[in-house]
Amino acid sequence: MTTAYTYSKALGYSAEDGGLWNYIQQRRSYAPLDFNRRHTFVQSYLYELPFGKNKPWLKTGVGRWVLGDWQVNGVLSVLTGRPLTFGTTVSINTPGTSQTPDQIGPMNVLDGVAGPGGSALWFDTAAFKQPLDADGRTPHFGNMGRNNVYGPGLGNLDFSLFRKFDITERVKGELRAESTNFTNTPAFGNPNTTVGSADFGKVTGTLAGLISNQGTGGTGARIMQFGLKLRF
Repeated sequence: MTTAYTYSKALGYSAEDGGLWNYIQQRRSYAPLDFNRRHTFVQSYLYELPFGKNKPWLKTGVGRWVLGDWQVNGVLSVLTGRPLTFGTTVSINTPGTSQTPDQIGPMNVLDGVAGPGGSALWFDTAAFKQPLDADGRTPHFGNMGRNNVYGPGLGNLDFSLFRKFDITERVKGELRAESTNFTNTPAFGNPNTTVGSADFGKVTGTLAGLISNQGTGGTGARIMQFGLKLRF
């Protein structure tokens, strides 16, 4: 069994493929980068069941035939979410500089998942308001920063089951059953963070898998495959 834990805090002034987030107030641009996941836990394991030839139990008979020579393998990954930057439908007429809303209360995560057309909220939207002066018309720079809140995390278990057997003295076989995202757990995308949007505060979709879209960093749906390996 191998276990690894990492803590990351990748900081910078701009997105990985763009310029400064805020040209007028450039110090506000320095923040965690878009891909940063603060905590990553990965545990991989390989375990041969203690049944069968040269094992402690069920060395012969029906028990060996049913349970003998199996090997269990897996990789468990648990990651915290990606950063969120809040936006707004209010324009402050400053080209090249991003605008954010005002945060007027604590970030209260509700963990709701709306899906397409749903109403459940991932966070309490009452803690944010449009960046307008007391007259309700004059815009100002919002008090929120860049990437200072984190979205939903994800968990993934890749699991496989192998069985080794002898065909002849020289020819060996191995049955394989393998699955990615064995529990079929969805990796939810970040919620909508634009104050004034109809979907503000809602998680409406999932992330794609790493192979189909490396930029999103999801897990994809469960995939199972079976195989036979021969060695001679």
